[in-house]
Amino acid sequence: MYDRILVPTDGRKSTERAIDEAITLADEHDATLHTLYVINSAAIAPGIEFSDLEAIGRRAVEHVRDRAAAAGVDRVDGAVTHGLRHRAILTYADDNDVDLIVIGRYRELDRLVRGNVLKRVSEEASVPVLIVE
Repeated sequence: MYDRILVPTDGRKSTERAIDEAITLADEHDATLHTLYVINSAAIAPGIEFSDLEAIGRRAVEHVRDRAAAAGVDRVDGAVTHGLRHRAILTYADDNDVDLIVIGRYRELDRLVRGNVLKRVSEEASVPVLIVE
């Protein structure tokens, strides 16, 4: 049913359940798992270097890759990109013919800050979006 599954990650604990669900689905469907870390270039505070954020992004992507490998999912593509988070997620999904986006619902304060990303991705995606609480 699914050949390519995308799980965006921001390296926070709040994405762990979405990562678990995406790995499970990739395993069940023998799908390629895609993971994406988006650096929101417009929200970078003074004094923070792009290279620092890219390193954080690479670690977050590698975390998903390692967890997937431990679960027996061998095909994992990961990327770190810049841009508006919702737009970058949607563009990546379209460019890589993703069949399903698995995204975590943020809790507490994160919901106020990042909730708009979830809302826009779920409303604008051309493929199904699974929201994991």
